[in-house]
Amino acid sequence: MTQQIIDLEVISSADSTAAGDILTKSIGFSHGRQSLDRSVWYNGSLMTFLATGEETQGKFALIEAVGRKGNDPPPHTHRREDEIFYVLEGEVVASVGDRTIKGTPGTMIFLPRDVRHTFTIESEHARMLILVTPAGFEGWFKEFGVPAQAMTLPPANEPAYEDVQRMLEAAPKYGLDFAG
Repeated sequence: MTQQIIDLEVISSADSTAAGDILTKSIGFSHGRQSLDRSVWYNGSLMTFLATGEETQGKFALIEAVGRKGNDPPPHTHRREDEIFYVLEGEVVASVGDRTIKGTPGTMIFLPRDVRHTFTIESEHARMLILVTPAGFEGWFKEFGVPAQAMTLPPANEPAYEDVQRMLEAAPKYGLDFAG
């Protein structure tokens, strides 16, 4: 069997015909890992949208997340999508249902929908890929994030989860339940 090499086909959101075909043929697309225009600061983290639902016909979203120790989400449950964390740098400990999973570089952690979970960053910082399927939840990060001013973590004095009441009110829109 001979391996076929396919040149990377770059698709922009303006190219709706090519973007519409994204899942009917095998292609690659790239916005660049260091895309400031596709990045937000969200509760002490830098989130870069590598692929969004608009680009994948709603099938999935892929986000690169960089966070620092202490910026950990409260326990929550996704009702619509599964999440997968792939740890690239640092150490993350995830609580998924009644299990605890230690993630180090190269670890993949599956967070199924309808199962309560949270995670803590145990190292000074961590970098991971977050795959959300189907897409849609990336909208949460866009709604509650602010455009990143640089491809760095936000200033350390930025308050984490400062708009909790608005988050609680918006949670049903994203199929999200918080514990307690």
